[in-house]
Amino acid sequence: MIRASIVLLLLGASLAHAESTPAFPTDDTVTPEETQPEDAVPAENPRATAAIEPITTDDTIRVEKTAPGPASVEAAGVRFELHGYARMPLATQGTPREPYLVDNDYYLSGFAYTRLYEPDWSELFFSAHKGNYKAEFGLFASLYSDYASAKLENQLGIAQASVTAEKFLDHEPLSVQLGVFWDRFGYIEPYDTYVFGRTHQGGVKVAYKLPGGGRIQTGIGIHQAELQQNLGMTPIAHLAGSYPVTDSVTIGAYALRSWTRDRRQLSPIQDGTMYVAGADAKVKLGGERGHIYGAFSFYKMDKVLYLAPALEVMHSTGGRGITENFLGTDSSDDGTGRMYTLAVDAPMKVTEQIGVRAFGMASWVRSEQRDEMDPMINRDRRLYLKWGVEPSYALLPQLRVSARFDRVILDVYDSENSFRVLSPRVTFPLDTWGELFLMYSHYWYGDKIQLRSGQVPLETMPDANVIKLQAQVRW
Repeated sequence: MIRASIVLLLLGASLAHAESTPAFPTDDTVTPEETQPEDAVPAENPRATAAIEPITTDDTIRVEKTAPGPASVEAAGVRFELHGYARMPLATQGTPREPYLVDNDYYLSGFAYTRLYEPDWSELFFSAHKGNYKAEFGLFASLYSDYASAKLENQLGIAQASVTAEKFLDHEPLSVQLGVFWDRFGYIEPYDTYVFGRTHQGGVKVAYKLPGGGRIQTGIGIHQAELQQNLGMTPIAHLAGSYPVTDSVTIGAYALRSWTRDRRQLSPIQDGTMYVAGADAKVKLGGERGHIYGAFSFYKMDKVLYLAPALEVMHSTGGRGITENFLGTDSSDDGTGRMYTLAVDAPMKVTEQIGVRAFGMASWVRSEQRDEMDPMINRDRRLYLKWGVEPSYALLPQLRVSARFDRVILDVYDSENSFRVLSPRVTFPLDTWGELFLMYSHYWYGDKIQLRSGQVPLETMPDANVIKLQAQVRW
């Protein structure tokens, strides 16, 4: 009977066809009630790189909980658990056809990404616990083949596998994780992005619980070379910690370094280095009214074009991503420059029925790619800014209405390179398990906003009206 239960549990999870962005299993993931309003939902990332829940100062650096979750089965002293997330969006321009948008590609949209029209995503985590040890495996995929033509590069299979040892060497505060896994630092849920970064690596991490509720961790890993893309083998190291200053205020600090020294004969790969440093804080509002989260980061980049995607920051994977999205590919000295980012997210509850969420990000870029005559080519001294607000009202426990407004400015000194979006939405919560919702968006574009080159053949203008119907669940 036990074996049959395990098989049925695995089969049920497979049929659920989970989809989002890679995330930690539910036993150590912060629940929606702890970090976000009821209408907040996980985000997507084409390469399985987004998080299920907002990661903030008090849960970015985590020592995993060991309490069994609801989807667990025990056999021969081993506890098996399944956790996952699935997002199933259907969007149309109305003709109907697939909408042409500038803000719906997690990586290629760069700073313009709003996650309003994120694509489908599935993930499934299977773990086995025995005493203080856990083995965990993550499976990720995108594009449901019965609905669309599946692309092999979006079917990621077993993407992660690791072993975690709690109470390492019989020392209660110490834990060690080894294998292929990620860490996520400074997550901004409304934009589904990371201020300090998300790692993509095979490596080791050591975490330690500090007296008073603080945590600190350090680790080192490696991302393999991608020689066809001229990306060298890239190590990544990090040091991060958080500490509750008071019952309502928690602060954190982060330092990361990724680099490559993988020069090869007949290869253009050069030495490159990227540093990330910063701090954040989370302030809980009294009376369970929500919280305010703020983060500031600094990036120093030297020829990062040749870094493999060991680190993802600001919708950019590896050095090539951040070069294309921010530093420029024409004359940035192979991705050399600096970047300063400030982000704020404040989900708040006004009354039992009324809620509001305010959020925003700003990035100041210094790059070697300068052009005083053409602001579209110039990337130096360029200020990116986006902000938004989303009020909501619960008509019934199973019915909520909201309206999200987004303002995105891709160059503060070039006002025509910007757009606005208004997105009213009707949501039907599925208890704490997930939700169904219908959303309509209207876009107002500046004169310089166009589709990316080659995005849609023979088309240059994005659509102004889009409708989306979406279901999403987590377990």
